[in-house]
Amino acid sequence: MSYITQQDLLDELGEDKLIQLTDDEGIGEVGESRINKAISYAVGTVDSYSRTRYTLPVPVTEKVKAVCLDLAVFHLYKSRATDTEGSYKVKKEAHDAAMKFLQDVAAGKAALDVPSLEETETNPASPDEVLRGSEKSTVVFSDDKLTGY
Repeated sequence: MSYITQQDLLDELGEDKLIQLTDDEGIGEVGESRINKAISYAVGTVDSYSRTRYTLPVPVTEKVKAVCLDLAVFHLYKSRATDTEGSYKVKKEAHDAAMKFLQDVAAGKAALDVPSLEETETNPASPDEVLRGSEKSTVVFSDDKLTGY
């Protein structure tokens, strides 16, 4: 499953820039082979960092798409760069930030906006719900027991 499409790259870069970055034959058309390689690189990278914490493929969310786009766009730029300044530098910084985020995801320091492997209806990841167990459970800490603390 792919998290981004050729249309996503077209929307991100515009047709002229996409042709410039992918037209290996010099015919003035978008090079689908280079686009497919960039998309495969991005999806493979996201999956490799996500697989220990999420069921693959992860749902396509805005965060997942944004990370994939940053990775794919830089993959296209890196072979066409004539210097390391300007647009290349901006795309490289976005790529590096995406990679840092994915490393944090793998290390458990950050999370994708998708359910994790361990998340279930009885154990939600949402921090605003308190799970108390059954209705018969006793309260361990009450106002009476905490008096004086």
